[in-house]
Amino acid sequence: MDEYEELLERAFQSLPKTSKSDTRFQIPEAEVTVAGSQTVVKNLRSVASALNRDPTHLAKFLLRELAAAGALKENQLVVQGKFPPGVIQERINRYVQEYVLCKECGKPDTRLEKIDRILVLRCEACGARTPVRGT
Repeated sequence: MDEYEELLERAFQSLPKTSKSDTRFQIPEAEVTVAGSQTVVKNLRSVASALNRDPTHLAKFLLRELAAAGALKENQLVVQGKFPPGVIQERINRYVQEYVLCKECGKPDTRLEKIDRILVLRCEACGARTPVRGT
């Protein structure tokens, strides 16, 4: 029995230390301006970088959700049509729920990968794999 407890203790020591920090994952705020009949998301690349996602994937999602045409130019997304900042931020929050946060543990430590032709959300924290809809 002592040998079992020693092995158990050694196993616990080899486990990675989990941090118990109270800092929550913050969804970045989008800098949105309406110029004429266009809406410009000025910091799309930095938002995508904070979410650890490809800016083109985020841009495709936003354009599909807004049902509007647009283009990714340098750091910003130019969307045809007038959209208030709250609408853009709400769509980014949807993106985070669908493509960033793990469905099992709720942590943002995930990445998107393609297995065969299926887009899968893989969690680095718990190892879960969840299929998500493609864009």
